[in-house]
Amino acid sequence: MAQSRRMNIQGLLAGAALALGLGTSARAQATPFEGTWTGRLTAGSMSLRLRLVVTGSIVKLISLDQGSGEIPASKVKIEGSRISLEFKAIKADYKGELKDADHITGTFTQGAPMPLDFNRGEVIEESSAGVEALTVERLQAIRSGAGTPAIGAAWQGKSSGRLADGSRMAGGANAVTPDDQWHWGSITKSMTSTLVARLVESGAVRWDTTVGALLGDKAGVYKDANFLHLLSHRAGLQPNIPDSRFNAYARDGLADARVERLAYAAEALSGSPVGPLAGQTAYSNNGYVVAGAMIEVATGQSWEALIQDQLFKPLGITSAGFGAPGTAGKVDQPLGHLAQGASRMPAPVGPGLLNDNPMALGPAGRVHMSMADMLVYLAAHRDRTDLLTPASWAKLHTPPFGGDYALGWVVRPDGAIWHNGSNTVWYGEVLVDAAAGVVCTACGNDAAPQTMAAVGQALMAARAAALV
Repeated sequence: MAQSRRMNIQGLLAGAALALGLGTSARAQATPFEGTWTGRLTAGSMSLRLRLVVTGSIVKLISLDQGSGEIPASKVKIEGSRISLEFKAIKADYKGELKDADHITGTFTQGAPMPLDFNRGEVIEESSAGVEALTVERLQAIRSGAGTPAIGAAWQGKSSGRLADGSRMAGGANAVTPDDQWHWGSITKSMTSTLVARLVESGAVRWDTTVGALLGDKAGVYKDANFLHLLSHRAGLQPNIPDSRFNAYARDGLADARVERLAYAAEALSGSPVGPLAGQTAYSNNGYVVAGAMIEVATGQSWEALIQDQLFKPLGITSAGFGAPGTAGKVDQPLGHLAQGASRMPAPVGPGLLNDNPMALGPAGRVHMSMADMLVYLAAHRDRTDLLTPASWAKLHTPPFGGDYALGWVVRPDGAIWHNGSNTVWYGEVLVDAAAGVVCTACGNDAAPQTMAAVGQALMAARAAALV
C-alpha cells in the first residue's frame, strides 16, 4: 500500500502527471487569475478533480486524482477577464472567463470539448442548493453508481441522521450498518492539530515551539519550523519519505510506536526542502509525523495515548481506534478495498497484511471511528465547545500564513471548513459549516475515483438533509 493516493486512471490526462517544463505567458504582471483554483472535470462516468495554479507568468494544471503531478501550460494568454491555456504534454487546451473574482467558467478540450469551471481556493465548491436531501434510496443510487462496496453518511443540523448502504466486504453477505466503524485517513490531521491545541493550553508546548527545540540535531535544516508551520503544511517538508524506506516501518504489532515514529520523523527531516519556511503550502504527511514525535518528546507519552486522553475521552468518543477497523480474520467491520478497474479487492484485517499505513503515520492519518462519534468530533469544532478556549478554536480554523489551509482544515470560500482522507483503500470527507449550523460526513470503503466523487455527492446530500 502506498502512503498517499496514487491513482493511475486511463483516459483523461493519462500519463501526463509527470510531464516536465515551464509555462510561458504573454503577461508577467499579476492578473485577476493569480492564485489557486479548483474544479471538477466530468466526462461520462469519469470525474477528476483538477487544480489550476497561476503564479506570475507560470501556470500549472494538477490532477488531484492522478498523483498530483504538475502539468505545465506550454502557452498562456490572458486578456482582461479571459484566459487561454495550452497543455502540449497532454494535447489539451482550456479557455475560460472570469464570472466574478472567485469563479472561472470555461471549456477544457482534449479530443472533445468538456465544460470545466473553477472556483478560487483548494476545495471545490459543492453548493447544496438544488441538491436532493440524502435518503436511503438516494444513498443506494449513489453507491451503486460508483460501484463501491459500501458508503455511509451522517449529518447534524436542523435534522440529524445516519445512513449506510452496501456490504462490509465486496461480494460478502455482511451488510454495512450505520453503527459500523470507518477509516478516516487524513481527517486525522485536524484531530492531531486539536490535540496540539490542548497541549498548548496545558503549557506542555507552545505554538511557536520549534523542531530544533524538541528534536535537537535531528531537526537539520528544519530547526526553525514550529507547530504552526508543520500543521499548516508550511514547513517545506517533502510529502512522504521514499517508498523504499516507507515500507520498512511496522504496520501493526507495536505496543508503543514512539521509537519508530521518532525514527520516521528523523528520516523525514533529512530530506531536502521543497521550498522556504512558510513560503508555500506543500501538503506533507511528514509534517504531521514530525509534530507527533515532538509532542511525544515533550510529554513522554505516545500520540495514541495522548489523543485518547486529551481529545476522545473528553468528547465522550468511545469507538475511536487506530489502523484498519475490525477483528483479525473476521468481517465484523467494513474492510477497505483496493480498486483495480471495476474490481474491488478486500484488504483483510490481520497481522502483516497491507490494510493501512505504518503505525508511525498515526498523527497524519490512522484514526477510525463510527459515524456517530465523527459527528460528535465535528460538532465540537462547529460549536467551539469548552474543550478549548475561543482563541484556540480560532487558531485551528485560521490559515496562519495566508491561503486557505488552516491547521488540519481547508477553509472554503463560504467560510465552512472541510477535509478529506484516504489511505488508498478508504476515502472519506467531512464538512463543518458553522454559519449554517451543520456538520456532515461521508465515507466509502475504497478509494477509486468514482468512489471519491460519490462520497462528495453523499456529503453534500447529507448537508442538504441537515438543512431540512
